[in-house]
Amino acid sequence: MSLEALAFALGTSWQKSQKKQKKQKQPYKNWFEKLQLDELKSLCRASRLPVSGTKATLCERLCSGELSRIYAYEYAPERLSRARFEYDMSFGETYGNDHAAAQRPAQQGSKRASALSNEDLKTMCREKGIIVSGKRYDLVLRLLQFKSGRGDPKRAAGAMDEEGKFQPKKRAKSMKLPDVEKIKQRTFKKFFPSDEVTSKWSNNKYKYHPPDCIKFASSIIEKEIFEKELFERGEEKLAWEVINALLYRITVGNVERRREWAEEQRGEGGGLFMMIGGTDMHLGRCSSDLKYEFLPKIVKATKATSSKIVLEESGIILWDFQTRKLSECSEFDEVFIAESEKPTGEKSESFKEILNDFVPRKMEATT
Repeated sequence: MSLEALAFALGTSWQKSQKKQKKQKQPYKNWFEKLQLDELKSLCRASRLPVSGTKATLCERLCSGELSRIYAYEYAPERLSRARFEYDMSFGETYGNDHAAAQRPAQQGSKRASALSNEDLKTMCREKGIIVSGKRYDLVLRLLQFKSGRGDPKRAAGAMDEEGKFQPKKRAKSMKLPDVEKIKQRTFKKFFPSDEVTSKWSNNKYKYHPPDCIKFASSIIEKEIFEKELFERGEEKLAWEVINALLYRITVGNVERRREWAEEQRGEGGGLFMMIGGTDMHLGRCSSDLKYEFLPKIVKATKATSSKIVLEESGIILWDFQTRKLSECSEFDEVFIAESEKPTGEKSESFKEILNDFVPRKMEATT
């Protein structure tokens, strides 16, 4: 390669690197910078501020406004910086007199640990009787309109009580019988999402997915069985169909996917194979949710069932769940009944003991 060609190539690569650097966006200094010009003008009107000027001018105006400045930043948990950690461990000696360098904020840009989160904004809206739907911008706009009196934020259904607190209108409790097939579909979709969904998950999302599934199962039992009073209405069989659908998925996992994969391996002449990841429900991180939420609800349903036939039909899945899942970890054997449901001085019963009392052991499934 000639010197001229080499110089041209180096010059071109340098120009490309400069263009890439120019394309990199600067971090937002506050939350208002993320909004469109029309949105900023709406916030200015609601804050009784002038609406003339550029976007930067409006952002600066809102950041210093008496009503709007508390919304200038978004909430983010504070992260400990390496410089601050080293400063704390050395008792201030590492950085000498340069305390600012060691103690500069761990979060930068538009986020602060002291800022209001979306949940905080929704709580503020509820206290004032304002609807809580929409994005962060919608919540902030309604709060500013309420404070300044400019605009008419949409009110939530309800009324103020004698103490001046807003009491939302209570919805009538739905007593519609649960659709077992829909519950099965929801459970499968929650427990075993598609690869397209899981590919976007973080490590923490993977780690805490099983506990989330147990919480989901507990909420289904509470909402679809106990809140709808199925046992009091004589719908014991339907109640246990819901419970069994949940227990089945927790126990066997995504058995359809494993069978499908096994058939594919046999067709390709494969031999033994390991279990595919994401097709089994591992309960290692679910101890607390099992002991204090899920298992007590199963026990409550068991004791509320008067039909021995229904219990015997459900006994296969119950004992299968106990043998294949709970027996893997001895700590899951103990289930703690809520104090309000347990006589004073009575010891906590184990889940296995309760099954022995209400469901004969001979009904245990063979695996």
